[in-house]
Amino acid sequence: MDGTAGTNDTNKDVIDRARYYSPANIFNVERPTIPQMAFVAERDRAMAPNAPTAWITLDIGAKIGLDEAATTPLMLARYARIAGGEALVGSFRASGEFYFVISGDGQATKGGETFSWTERDVFSLPGGGETRLVGGADGAVLLQVTNEPELAFHGLAAPFPENAPARSVRYPMADVLAEMGRVRDEQDSDPSRTGRALHLTSERNGKSDAAHPSIKLAMNTLDPLSVQRPHRHNSVALTLPIEADNVYSLVEGNRIDWHQYALMITPPAELHSHHNEGSTPMLSLVIQDGGLYFRCRTIGFRFD
Repeated sequence: MDGTAGTNDTNKDVIDRARYYSPANIFNVERPTIPQMAFVAERDRAMAPNAPTAWITLDIGAKIGLDEAATTPLMLARYARIAGGEALVGSFRASGEFYFVISGDGQATKGGETFSWTERDVFSLPGGGETRLVGGADGAVLLQVTNEPELAFHGLAAPFPENAPARSVRYPMADVLAEMGRVRDEQDSDPSRTGRALHLTSERNGKSDAAHPSIKLAMNTLDPLSVQRPHRHNSVALTLPIEADNVYSLVEGNRIDWHQYALMITPPAELHSHHNEGSTPMLSLVIQDGGLYFRCRTIGFRFD
């Protein structure tokens, strides 16, 4: 067969790359488990007096068998500490970035947009490009979650911000709480409820069911002296306790006490329930990689 002039024949090279793998059961693949844990020490570093401006990455990638930094197989979380009047800049190999403002106020700039945020706001930014966070006079601490491990798994580069599936959206806490109050009675009457939740969405490609294709955000609350029904789902949950006085979870029978603003991991498919034994309502932000499971019809939610 005639080749094109000046082109090397690489047929042997591409054949030599072939490998063959023949297990007796191709579905029996062992992977390190995802731990039940809370990032208390990292929270304390971020919130320590006089802590410098920095990203504090919650990386357990090596522990769960990954080559890249990761908090779960598809998500990576960080605390962002910004000293008063300073800027924190980053570029992330992600298609979306999601933030909760633990304390302080400031401004975010991404993809030609600049907007202000304040304590307890939730906001999203498109992936790709440069992210710039500027703290107010008293500084700020934020939680960030991205889907960097998802893009690393596929070997994909971050999109340009204008092409990213997530746009800049701000959810002021006052609006979140007002909306949760509006649907309170409706959710309380639902026998299949697991608590009271509000999904944070945006208009994305004509669909308003999610703010991002793979990451879902929800604000959850639980009344004093009440229990969220035991349940399980195939997506990992990252839970940020916001109001958590005398609150704990049972995950496969193990008690995990909640610590305000210390991010927690609930592993996939493990039975868990949440318990509020305090005198004030629980409030938490839950971030899940549920979008892919919903698309594949494999979310696996059920009560036990």
